[in-house]
Amino acid sequence: MNSRRSFLTSVASLPVAAAGYAHGAQNPSTRFSTRSGTGAGGSRVPRHVIHLVADGTSMGMLSLANHFSEHHRGRPLTWFQLYRDPESQVAMMDMRSQNSIVTDSSAASSSWGSGVRIPNGKVNRTSKEAPLITLYELIREVGWKRGLITTTEITHATPAGFAVSVSSRNDANDIAAQYFDRRIDLLLGGGRDYFAAEKRKDKRDLRGEFKAAGYAVLHSPADLKRAPDGQPWIGLFSGGHLPFLVDQLGGITPAADVPSLASMTRSALRHFRAEPHFILQVEGGRVDHGCHNNDAAAAIRELVAFDEALDVCLEFQREVPDTLLVITTDHSTGNPGLNGMGDNYTKSPELFRHVDLVKQSVPEILKRLRLAESQAQAAAVLASATGYLPSTRRLAALDPFLKKKGYSLFDGENSDISALSLLLANHLGISFTSTAHTSDLVPVVAVGPGSDRFRGLIRNTEVFDHYLDFARIQFRNPQEPLIAGGAELDAGSSERVEEYLVA
Repeated sequence: MNSRRSFLTSVASLPVAAAGYAHGAQNPSTRFSTRSGTGAGGSRVPRHVIHLVADGTSMGMLSLANHFSEHHRGRPLTWFQLYRDPESQVAMMDMRSQNSIVTDSSAASSSWGSGVRIPNGKVNRTSKEAPLITLYELIREVGWKRGLITTTEITHATPAGFAVSVSSRNDANDIAAQYFDRRIDLLLGGGRDYFAAEKRKDKRDLRGEFKAAGYAVLHSPADLKRAPDGQPWIGLFSGGHLPFLVDQLGGITPAADVPSLASMTRSALRHFRAEPHFILQVEGGRVDHGCHNNDAAAAIRELVAFDEALDVCLEFQREVPDTLLVITTDHSTGNPGLNGMGDNYTKSPELFRHVDLVKQSVPEILKRLRLAESQAQAAAVLASATGYLPSTRRLAALDPFLKKKGYSLFDGENSDISALSLLLANHLGISFTSTAHTSDLVPVVAVGPGSDRFRGLIRNTEVFDHYLDFARIQFRNPQEPLIAGGAELDAGSSERVEEYLVA
């Protein structure tokens, strides 16, 4: 810790370098303020920042969730309602990485967490493996509390991008260890296996180390409700990702075993309420996993749950007005849309309401379909899980894909996932472009002091600069030029999409 503090203090004396460095911050005691003030352009400066990320959410996905919210909850998404609020600032953000105009979550979050566009697959590392100083390291030096909440494994790419530096997003064991070394004040999500001695290759008992360091170690929703103030928290509520909500609703996984994103967020804000300054990242991570699975019902329900967490944050902001909310996503995945179905598209609303009938995620459905020994059994699986009884002809077209022998004219849909999704599109009216990410600009809505920084067309790396400015820190990591043509840098660090097929 002392060496890190010495480094951050010493960079203040360095001249601006032509290679892309800017000088660091002043002495921590003079660059830190416990009161809101004004920043560049006279805007108020927040004391608290809540950065909300609905991972993998395209505008198409956002529209679908809004349709569902209006049908299911009788009101639009709160996210959409903010667009009508004159106090909201609205932007579109370019999320490209260093080596591609299609980004992944690790490069995306790292652009916010270090202010640098890096290659896909890495977390706050340059193409030459130089580690970058992260946002959460820097603001710790001026007394800000730092929290990470997600419905994925807490070691996943998006939360990691604010706090750690590793060569590959898949280095979950290293990410977990760095969370401990950097003393992140609050960690809530899944990924218990990466902290358990019996699951780690190095047999390191990180849960025990966190407890010995004074953390409250939480394992259940009940633990979360009674978690004490006055000490840091680590809550690990599943061995891997938290289960899909659609599977909880369908009774596949017990809903009582894991907290909702809204309840984790509410508890975290209660915990941080008395702090002079904090920054909290809240991720609805399984929206992305649903879209990778071309699973409209799963992704929609995860996004509505994210919206409920947004409600919690807005309630906190009403009580603590010097709080900035930034609501966004890191990239789009699969670009789903409700198609025009029937004469004059009049069948689309009827089909869309079938989303209510889906009670199992695509991974769960596929597990059962792969075990089906006849078309009759396959039909029964689909009817039970989705309320859809497909024709014999459609089931026959699906069968080769279940046996890994199917063939699609588009490689991006050459899988049993895509084939099942296309089959269900006849039932739901919703189809996807592929199981991969797409290059869309992402929506941003900001509310509260400092929100005027987030309007118009912005670049992902600007977020890092704004957050440092709010904390009165001057610092810039080394920059690298974009790679024309998107050369492959490290295939081993690519996102492991296949892991999302484990329910």
